[in-house]
Amino acid sequence: MNTTAIGNAAVVTRSIVWGDGLTDRERRDALESLLFAQAAADKQRTPTDEDEALAWYNMFTHTLGSIGWTVQQYRFTELESNEMQGSIKDTVLTSFENDEDVDKTLLASVARGLLAFARAGKDSDADRVFNDASIASPNFVSFQLVVVTVDQGEVIITLWAFFYSSEEEEIDDALWFSWKNTKVSIKTAKIVMTLNRGLYDQVRDLIHQKLNDANKLHLLVPL
Repeated sequence: MNTTAIGNAAVVTRSIVWGDGLTDRERRDALESLLFAQAAADKQRTPTDEDEALAWYNMFTHTLGSIGWTVQQYRFTELESNEMQGSIKDTVLTSFENDEDVDKTLLASVARGLLAFARAGKDSDADRVFNDASIASPNFVSFQLVVVTVDQGEVIITLWAFFYSSEEEEIDDALWFSWKNTKVSIKTAKIVMTLNRGLYDQVRDLIHQKLNDANKLHLLVPL
């Protein structure tokens, strides 16, 4: 997969990513970093429950730090989900609307990424890759919504992690799952990272080669 051919939106295993205003190199650096860090975390942990998901994210952020990304913000919060009926899509969108830290530009970018994913359609390559990675067990899901921006020459990843579990219903669609007459527990994290270009310059080719050798690049799907 040649990531320089990918436009503004892509699926990177369990991530739906939106980034415009980027050079080809900036886009490739962000996408392959996310893919590399997820692959490293997947080797160590399988996020089949909340504790495993938290451990997975510790490995994920540690890996990103080791290849040049500096974590500026990292916090988990519980989403209110006491309703006995609802959908993940609506819960996610409501969480963004209620978050005063999410400005309109970021919110618009998240919406564009979700729209691009929806347009890809069910059973598309993007849908299959996303669900295969996100649904760790029949009752537990972990996925990410990601926006990549450049501010004064600095590449920034803003990532929202969501993971949730259903008490009774089996989950077969990570983002479009809806429930009725059951409870769903949802947690979210916001992670903001900036790229140390000098450090990443030293590992860029090695990361790409490792992803290629491990046959992981097909998990990066343009939308």
